[in-house]
Amino acid sequence: MQYHIYDLYRQSLVPINTALDLTHDIITHEKNPFSKTKLGRFRKAFLESTIRLLKHYPKQGFEYEPVVIDDVEYAVHEDIVMDKPFCHLLRFRREGLPADAPKLLCVAALSGHHATLSRETFREFLDTYEVYVTDWLDARDVPLTEGKFGFEEYVAYLIEFMEFMGPGSHMFAICQAAVPGLTAVAHMSKHDNPARPKTLTMMAGPIDIRVNPNEFTKRVDKMSAKALKRVLIHKVPSRYPGAGRKVYPGMLQLGGFMSMNMKSHIQKHVQFFKDIAHGRVDEADRHRDFYDEYMAVLDMDADYYMETMERVFLDQKLPKGAMTYYGEPVSCSDIKDVAIFTLEGEKDDMISLGQTEAALNLCDQLPKKLKKHHVQLDVGHYGIFNGSKYRKFVAPLIKEWIDGHN
Repeated sequence: MQYHIYDLYRQSLVPINTALDLTHDIITHEKNPFSKTKLGRFRKAFLESTIRLLKHYPKQGFEYEPVVIDDVEYAVHEDIVMDKPFCHLLRFRREGLPADAPKLLCVAALSGHHATLSRETFREFLDTYEVYVTDWLDARDVPLTEGKFGFEEYVAYLIEFMEFMGPGSHMFAICQAAVPGLTAVAHMSKHDNPARPKTLTMMAGPIDIRVNPNEFTKRVDKMSAKALKRVLIHKVPSRYPGAGRKVYPGMLQLGGFMSMNMKSHIQKHVQFFKDIAHGRVDEADRHRDFYDEYMAVLDMDADYYMETMERVFLDQKLPKGAMTYYGEPVSCSDIKDVAIFTLEGEKDDMISLGQTEAALNLCDQLPKKLKKHHVQLDVGHYGIFNGSKYRKFVAPLIKEWIDGHN
């Protein structure tokens, strides 16, 4: 019922948003003599700030600009190469890329945001690699006839994607994707699957949340599966293709994300108001770009959400050696020839230091030369895969690791 009430509320805001948008266009029109005055900028700041609080944020596109190499521009082509009920496997290939260029599967986190939240992360690999991205779909748009999607179905998708790409490919898993990514690689290694990746890079992933507990993991420790299901799981309203499907709604996820750093979000919105009022265009644009993506969320299938919470956060099945894949035990000890690189952010308040690095200890049969860990100084959870430090320090390290084991 909560989902239905929110959906009705959001629909009721449509005429209000339309009126505010029209007023904003009039006030900011270039032919309006007051648009560039101090009062005009203040009114613009007030209106846009209000609009952004009330509006619905749609999914953004990747829309990569051409890759520039030695002053030459190479267009980037985007294709859907596999169309699954809950995910599109996208391929990004720049013009001029050698036919034998290494293939990299970028596993975007499925934790509320769209894969485009990591648009900048993937862009750094377009010059050298044929990049594949898991573009997870909004569960509210998936009909009930498509069946269940849980943790094991997620892992099965990753295995199928790696087999589609073929032997010699690489995997890069971000945040939440680290656990199913490592599970998939362990299962493939156990069965000597020739399509298992040559390298696995995991960034800020909750491999073992028992290590160095933080506020987030302490909060999770007090939860129960029964309470989570009662409070967070709702049915999709009838006007969507996935009507009746049980989901963890994006609106609730967004509220959870923002509550963890509410003070910071408020400060950023206040600063946005000031930037518009004082005519600081570049700063205001950076705020728009970030929050246009950050506020765009999707619904997660209830089975996937609950199974992930139980296996990863409540029971920590992988580090405890209790993980299974369709009834078959999964052990990281089966990984013996996949080069693994783990990365963490020094100031990450969601995934503490050591929680991702724990994967290297779990892979106890993997030679030391095939293991590497890196802590990026002075970055938080999003800074590890976005921003100047990511571009300058982190991405080159990942490329170096992949190229060294290609």
